[in-house]
Amino acid sequence: MALKPLRYTIPDTARVPWTAAQEKSISHEFPLNVQNESCEDFVARTYFQFLWLPESIMPLNLLVPSLLRVQTPDATRHAMLERLLLTTRSVTNKYHVELPYILANGGGQGEEEESIMWFAVTHEKSENEQDEDPWLNDSWRSKWMDRMERREVQVQILLYLLKLSLPGLPDVPLDVSSPSKKRRKIGEPRAPSLEDRLEAFMDKLSMWQLVNTLDQGMLHRKEDRDWMQVFCEDVVEPRFGGSLPAQIELLRSKIFPHSPFSDSSDSENGRATSPDIPTKRARGSSILEVKKTTLEPARSRSRSLSVTLAEEREREREGSVGARKRLNREVSMKRAFKPRERDKVDIERKEKEKAEEKLRAEEARLVAMKEKEPSLGVTLVDATPVKSRTAR
Repeated sequence: MALKPLRYTIPDTARVPWTAAQEKSISHEFPLNVQNESCEDFVARTYFQFLWLPESIMPLNLLVPSLLRVQTPDATRHAMLERLLLTTRSVTNKYHVELPYILANGGGQGEEEESIMWFAVTHEKSENEQDEDPWLNDSWRSKWMDRMERREVQVQILLYLLKLSLPGLPDVPLDVSSPSKKRRKIGEPRAPSLEDRLEAFMDKLSMWQLVNTLDQGMLHRKEDRDWMQVFCEDVVEPRFGGSLPAQIELLRSKIFPHSPFSDSSDSENGRATSPDIPTKRARGSSILEVKKTTLEPARSRSRSLSVTLAEEREREREGSVGARKRLNREVSMKRAFKPRERDKVDIERKEKEKAEEKLRAEEARLVAMKEKEPSLGVTLVDATPVKSRTAR
């Protein structure tokens, strides 16, 4: 097996031999085999250990370095990680249906993950030490499964980020034409990509955080970090902050909610928090200029005091009127529509056109009415018959 050597190792042969009592006290119940294992077995065992063993023994910040010890081609490494990746639906089914059923019935099919699950649950400390089988208690089993589901989501996020950061990731465009996609029915959703699955796990963290905030209410202080924020800042960012900045920024946006009404970060960084600040500065400079022009006549010592005071009052009045005019031009609080000169001309022209069109319509209506009236015509009188000459 091609593995990078560890920085610190413990020799197999002890300098001081164990006594018989010590040999009996050593536990040999660990279900996973660590001797003569292949690269695939090492990756699977590493995943199971970091998932089911406690954080004090297997901290999450060492999961990625442990998996990177495998020295294989990029395609083989991606295939190994692909076996460990789950979806949010499969994780929910795993910790709400499958594993609770195995614990309640006392066993399953004896798979590798099932064996290490039993190893973890039998060594788990319960609140009541007298309970020999605490997993038979529905309340205890539900709490323990919820905690293991949170651990699984964190592990899955690290696995997806590791797969996205490794070289040789097969880049398949979504709109590529293939026979399988041609046979796909119209309207059928496409298969989610790695980024979509990763974002689904991030959404799960965000949902848990929202529920946790609603449960705690006002007891949760803003400066206190929850376990999701600690996972992001202490585990994810140091490892993938430089290689996957877009995914890390997406994770931060989901579990570090920022209120649109808070401007503490902007004010601390010295940035402008409102677009009105340059306008306020411009208005302040104009006021200073008005005051400067107002105070300039007072510097003239040759004029009399009364003339100087009169000119100052006149300039102050003009300055206040000008300032009000400028303010009215900048901000208008009137809600009624006031047309401009160009708009007035357009309105008058449109009204004139409407009047002419109405007049033409009226004339056409009168002509049509005259044509519809019945015509009396002209009565023609027959000519008077002429008597014949023979009759005379």
